[in-house]
Amino acid sequence: MKTKKSGELDRAIKRINTIEKERPSHKEILQFVKHIIREQHKIKPLIKVKRIDMNEETAKKLMSEGFPLIDKKEIKLDMDSAATLFKNMCRALQRKKEEKIAVEAKKISQALRKKEIDLQELFKKLVEGDKGYLDSISGKTGLNRWLLLFLAESSINPSLEAYAEKLKGYVAQESWLRSFCPVCGSAPVSGELKNVEGVEGGVRFLVCSSCSFKWRFKRLTCPFCGNNDHKKLRYFNTEADGKAYRVDVCEECKKYIKTIDTGALGEGAIPLVEDMATLHLDIIAQKEGYKKAGTNILDMDKSEK
Repeated sequence: MKTKKSGELDRAIKRINTIEKERPSHKEILQFVKHIIREQHKIKPLIKVKRIDMNEETAKKLMSEGFPLIDKKEIKLDMDSAATLFKNMCRALQRKKEEKIAVEAKKISQALRKKEIDLQELFKKLVEGDKGYLDSISGKTGLNRWLLLFLAESSINPSLEAYAEKLKGYVAQESWLRSFCPVCGSAPVSGELKNVEGVEGGVRFLVCSSCSFKWRFKRLTCPFCGNNDHKKLRYFNTEADGKAYRVDVCEECKKYIKTIDTGALGEGAIPLVEDMATLHLDIIAQKEGYKKAGTNILDMDKSEK
């Protein structure tokens, strides 16, 4: 009998295979994502989450005062699982030796063996929102900063997702409506439009860049600067994508966020997969002068030494 976790992996792989057929030019990056997702799913059952002291009264107080349910500085990551995942992802990416990412992954593995990277320190700093240690490593070793950051974030995110799974029932979806995650306080990585009976145009949700929690947000507000002037907010999509994908842009802060319309695409959307499958939208947005918040795969080549 299949477990919930194995079912999630099968669904993700099936979605990647479907997109590969639709967008052959994205095959290399989608294969990269497939390696990441497989390794993450292998480690998830082994992750240990420290007991969380939370109750309805405390949660309501935090929510009403605008605080997330957990302070990331107080999170006790399962460092062993995160380190194992990091090393496993590096090994998995090295299997296709002709690919550029494989070469960069091998360099990172070599730096680990030489003890040029302290994974626990790297994970701790990233959870706290401090990328200074990562910049120091990249500067001293010449490692690809983007890949190092992506692998490190991908290593700690499953632990943060485990926290979100335990705390999701305490979130007040109807009243939170803030631009940061109600569970861990991180910024959004993408958005979703969901069909809700009685709500014209659907309801907008944001997807957390760290713990993957999805929370309700205002339709006509920039999630980065709070701008709610409809004259300075717009979106675009492409004829090929139809209504499935769109890019919401803000003329005030010049940032953008990609949004999935689950009514058009279906509920089987996987945020990381859909993000990598829509690089053409990132290219269009950035050519028009908009900036993506968070880790951006288009920065990979820029970070090569």
